[in-house]
Amino acid sequence: MWGKMMLMQKWPSIDLDAYRQIGDPDVDRLVAEVLPDQQGESSGRFAYNALLLLADKLMEAPELAVIEDSRLSRQLKSMPKPLADYYDPMEVPDWVDSAKLSMGAKLWQENTLITLITLYAASLPACYLMKNGIPALYQTEKLREKKYIFQRIYETGLMLAATMDQGGIKIVEDAEFEDDRFLLEVLQKLDSEGQWQRQGRCCCRTAGNSKTPIDPALIRAEIEKLRGKPKRYLWGKGYIAAKKVRFLHASMRFMLTQPGACRAWGNKENPQSLAETMSHRKSPWDTERYGVPVNQEDLAYTLLTFGLVIPRGLETWGLPLSLEQKEAFLHLWRLIGYIMGVDQTLLTDKWDEALALYETIQQRQAGPSDEGVVLTDALMGFLGDYMPHLPGLAHRLSAAMIINQLGMEHASFILDETLIKETRKFWRWPIYKVAAKSFRGYLIMREKVFKRFKYLGGLTVNRMHEASELLIDSWQDGYSRKPFFVPADASTWVRAPGIDEDFLSLLRQWRRKLFANIGIGLLFLIIAMFGLMASVPIGLVSGWAAFKATLIVAVSSWGISLAWMQFRLPVVFKMRPDNEDFFSAYR
Repeated sequence: MWGKMMLMQKWPSIDLDAYRQIGDPDVDRLVAEVLPDQQGESSGRFAYNALLLLADKLMEAPELAVIEDSRLSRQLKSMPKPLADYYDPMEVPDWVDSAKLSMGAKLWQENTLITLITLYAASLPACYLMKNGIPALYQTEKLREKKYIFQRIYETGLMLAATMDQGGIKIVEDAEFEDDRFLLEVLQKLDSEGQWQRQGRCCCRTAGNSKTPIDPALIRAEIEKLRGKPKRYLWGKGYIAAKKVRFLHASMRFMLTQPGACRAWGNKENPQSLAETMSHRKSPWDTERYGVPVNQEDLAYTLLTFGLVIPRGLETWGLPLSLEQKEAFLHLWRLIGYIMGVDQTLLTDKWDEALALYETIQQRQAGPSDEGVVLTDALMGFLGDYMPHLPGLAHRLSAAMIINQLGMEHASFILDETLIKETRKFWRWPIYKVAAKSFRGYLIMREKVFKRFKYLGGLTVNRMHEASELLIDSWQDGYSRKPFFVPADASTWVRAPGIDEDFLSLLRQWRRKLFANIGIGLLFLIIAMFGLMASVPIGLVSGWAAFKATLIVAVSSWGISLAWMQFRLPVVFKMRPDNEDFFSAYR
């Protein structure tokens, strides 16, 4: 108890009010140099989006950057040096542990589908609790309208996959080379009476007593001192994705706090993009009330809604996790926060410290707000595209999951009171409770079975991860906009040609079909888990024949589940309604 009190005292001793007035000084300066340069409608953002395209290509083929006459190399050389250098590999902090990063990525790999459910029911709603943080989200307009929610969640899913996949954030260690200069210097130092020279490929003693021995281990130790420890660098698609999001945060801060810095353009009454909307803003951002948009306290809290809330949410669903697993996941998100410019004082990979910081910020910032209710309502509408078309089902189920994850006090800040009453009706609430208990039982049994049958367990984990990636891809919506782009002409929030209501209706039908097929694969897996766990008790009570029958059903169900996810799901995914203009925007 005393230890927890000490942890709670640690964070209030830090001036979080001061952190609300700090953005990301280094990248903010870079953005301020580029964004105001607008001679035309979007010329200031041309360098932005050109840089993002280059970053995508760098992830695919980094070797093009070092080929002198490649288009990528020429484009980089033509850009201002601060922009061209923005995505350069970053040196790894001393505290980074590769083994912990791998364990954190493994937790994502093994539980991707449940993590996505937790993202929907816990992480995103937890962000909407921040009454002084969400106005920056709300001002973007595109988050509060239901028709834009798919693209936003799709981009969040891409960010998660990029940063949390194995190897998403790579630790690249500098190469080691033998250097005769170090060897000669060390030999001269250890053998003060001798003279050493390089002759051909050898270092030879040309003067002094040749019988004086020199310990080889001592020579190696001295060379290592001179050479120094090899540096480590951060790279990979996750690194690039985190840097992209950091850049976008800085652009939002600039547009919200400097409304007069960019020339007004486009249609004021019916703007087609966020950039147009922001260019017509005249009222300054209220930094005294809200703090700087996307400030350090908000960034630290948002980071914890992933690094802390996801493992805690997995435990709430019923997945047993060790402290080592949870802190490894936190360690991964601590590194992501470091890449995204979060102040290191606010970064931790200790579970108790992270929980204390999360609760401290919630005590300061969580509260009811109209913006939070609107954003949450838009989020709940997302599930409607995947559920059977029954009025109110998606919203009530979403509300039940949010209440389960956040608790009633916090859920009441962002959920409509009428919806809460509808969800908690005496005949509905027990159904949700039974479903939650059954899911918890499945997760507990799954862990036990997977540990006993490691090969099949690993195979199942891979199939479920692939199914989850298909689900993330299904969130892609019909906008002519590339993911993670600064809002502007080239990535405007406009429907691609041919994306009309008929197409969107077909898209909803396809999403429901895909979700139903994932559910079928999961259902057979649940039957398999329950069957394997129940086979022995059934055999003891009902005899050998009953044991065999139960075991056959369980093993067959497991096989059907694997086959269904491997063969059926890709077929269903390819049934997505095709629109050539839409898909060409993403190529």
